[in-house]
Amino acid sequence: MTVENPFFPILKGESVGESGVITGYAVLIRNPEDLKREWGTNDIAILKAEMESHFDSNPGDIDMVFQNVSAVIAEFGEPIGEFASIAHVREAICLVKALDAAFVLEDGMHITVSASENLGEIYFID
Repeated sequence: MTVENPFFPILKGESVGESGVITGYAVLIRNPEDLKREWGTNDIAILKAEMESHFDSNPGDIDMVFQNVSAVIAEFGEPIGEFASIAHVREAICLVKALDAAFVLEDGMHITVSASENLGEIYFID
């Protein structure tokens, strides 16, 4: 499933969760304090690479993120790993290895995430 869009994706990653297309708003998570927020139903969590060590030592926070957002985009992770497992259990869209996502995307940016098999693409909406 791909987005019917005449534009090129602004980022790509590896899809490790459910296939589908979702539109929402980017929420940058740069440090553990950023996790302590009110989540919106259309939020898409963008996880900076530095968060990997936090999630390694606090695995419950990964599940908490998946419970509260529409999709997760991580600069880190593996196709077979904790993020992939939780994404499948939660039936969520999740992209890993989306390099520079926290640099390219901004808080509140309206984006579409398209995930199919092992390919994930991110499009800027407006």
